[in-house]
Amino acid sequence: MTSKQAVSIFSSGIFRVILPLIVTSVLIFSMMIINPISERNYILEPELSRDFFMDLIWFITLGWAITEIGIIISYYLDQWLPWVQFSVKRFFLQLFIQCVLVIAVMTSLWYVTDLVPPYYDGAENDWVGYRQMIFVSIVLSLIVTAVHIGSYLLLNWKNAIVEAAELKQTTLQSQLQSLKLQLDPHFMFNNFSTLSSLIAENQSEAQQFLDCLSEVHRYMLYNLERNVIPLKEELDFITSYIYLIKIRFSENLKIEVTIKEDLLNQGIPPTTLQLLIENAVKHNIASRSQPLHIRISSAGNTICVANNIQKLPSCIGSSKIGLKNIINRYKLLSAKLPEIIQTAHEFVVKIPLLPLKTSPNESTDYRR
Repeated sequence: MTSKQAVSIFSSGIFRVILPLIVTSVLIFSMMIINPISERNYILEPELSRDFFMDLIWFITLGWAITEIGIIISYYLDQWLPWVQFSVKRFFLQLFIQCVLVIAVMTSLWYVTDLVPPYYDGAENDWVGYRQMIFVSIVLSLIVTAVHIGSYLLLNWKNAIVEAAELKQTTLQSQLQSLKLQLDPHFMFNNFSTLSSLIAENQSEAQQFLDCLSEVHRYMLYNLERNVIPLKEELDFITSYIYLIKIRFSENLKIEVTIKEDLLNQGIPPTTLQLLIENAVKHNIASRSQPLHIRISSAGNTICVANNIQKLPSCIGSSKIGLKNIINRYKLLSAKLPEIIQTAHEFVVKIPLLPLKTSPNESTDYRR
C-alpha cells in the first residue's frame, strides 16, 4: 500500500465529516476551559441570536480548516519526504508548515469576521482570545496530523504483515518444490541401472519392470504439486515400488507392511516411505546369507520404518539426501519432526502423520 492510498483511506468518506466535528467540539470545549466564566455561560445558556450562529459557523470553519490542513500537508509530504527515509526532516518540516498554515488560516478568519458587524467590536482584549485560539488550533492541528500518521503507519504495518506472510508462503512453496525435485534423480538413477541389466538378461521381465517404473514415476510427477497426500495413496505407491526393488534384490530383501486401517486417511508427504526404504537398501548389506529386513508399521499416530543394521564393508560417501529431504519437508509442513533412533542392531525412523487437507475438486487417482 502506498502513502497515497493510506491518505485516501484516512481522509475519505465518514472521516471527512466526523473529524471536523470532533475538532470543532474540542475547540469549543478548550475555550470553555481557558475562559471558564464567560465561555461556559455563553455555551450552556445560549441565546439563539445572530452572534451565536456566527460563532458556531466560525468554529466549524476553523475545525474543518485544521482537519484539511493536516490531511493536505501529510498527503504531499508523504510523496516528497516519506517517513521511512526522511523521518527527522519530515518531522521538523511538517511541524513548521503546520504551524505557519494554521496561524495564517486562523488570522484570516479572525480578520474576516471583524469585517462582519457586529461580530467583533475590535476591543483590545480580543487579542488575548486570538492568542488562545492560535495555541489551541496549533495543538489540535498537530493532534490531527498525529492521528493521520498513526493511521498511515498502521495501514502500512498491516500491509507489511500481509506481504511478509505471502512472501513466507511463497518461499515455503518454493523450498518444497525444490525438495521435491531432488527425488527424481535419487530414485531414477538406481532403477535405470537395474533396468539396463534386465534388458540384457530378460527382455520380458524388463518390459514389466519398465511398465511398473512408469507407474511409479507417474505417481511422483502427479504428486509434485501436493505437499501432503493420504497414507493410503502412499501405501499403494509403495506396493508398486516394492515390486521394483524386489526385482533388484530378490529374496535378499524382506519388506513387511502392517498399518492400521484407521490411519489410512491421515496425511504424509509424498514418497516419504520410498525414500526410507531406499535409504535402508543403500547403506546396508542385502544378501542371501544376510537378508535385509525392513518393517513398516504403525504406532499411535506415527509410521515406523525399521531395518536391521548390517553396514556395507566399504565406506560409501553419502550426502544423506533421503533423510535430509524428509526432515526438511517436515520442517516446512509441521512442528512435528521425524524421530531417528539408532541402536547397535536396528535403525528406526518414526514419521508423524499429518492432518490431511484435500480440495473437494482434487482427484486422488494418479493413474488417470
